[in-house]
Amino acid sequence: MRSSRDFHFVKTFEILSFQVDPHGKLRWSALGDLFQEVAWQHADSGDFGQKLFEMGYHWVLSRLQIEVQQLPHWGDIIQLKTASRGIDGLFALREFEMVNSSGEVLAIGISSWLLLDSQSKRPKRPNQFLPEDLFPEVAKGTVLPAKLPLPEETEIAKIFTVQPSDLDMNNHVNNVTYIRWIEDYCLSNNLPFETLEINFLAEAILHQNVQVAAQSFGEGRMLVGAVNNVPIFVARLSV
Repeated sequence: MRSSRDFHFVKTFEILSFQVDPHGKLRWSALGDLFQEVAWQHADSGDFGQKLFEMGYHWVLSRLQIEVQQLPHWGDIIQLKTASRGIDGLFALREFEMVNSSGEVLAIGISSWLLLDSQSKRPKRPNQFLPEDLFPEVAKGTVLPAKLPLPEETEIAKIFTVQPSDLDMNNHVNNVTYIRWIEDYCLSNNLPFETLEINFLAEAILHQNVQVAAQSFGEGRMLVGAVNNVPIFVARLSV
């Protein structure tokens, strides 16, 4: 499959040794890192990244959906593409695409972001800060990733403790850490997946214990991460 979409920002990367698993393939968490980096660079190039941070605001990822066709290998040259896909209420929408050197699509993603006041933690309306030509209003629910239900019954719980290296420059657990927890949980329990949907519900803080557990459905899984029985993320995985 080749890309047929227009993207506003493109960045070329080489897959490095510390980004791959024992089979030499890009880790899901490393893919999350790359998506986050290209989003930040695109935002910064348009004065809605570092400039907003210096004004006392910051972006937080609310929902993310990634579909992987094929993960690249160590040494591969890939292009990451991103584009804004409008505004849905309080959510700024962003699409991603990863292609190989032949232009074949390896992975796609869609995400929704909230702009928070760094002091009050309250969301701001993104249309007050973002260029309208890049972020037009879109019909409600047409692009926004799905709101996921919480699983009713779960099993195979695993505990992850928040470490200092999990924190980002806003001093909360980076969204990629959640992806790494999901990846580690699935690898530990032999649960392969090709599609990941995740809703970030609340932040975790340093030294908290996060319990991750799963519920099966057909060929997929629902995962929930909770601190003291309060959900902080819910994810849906499928093959």
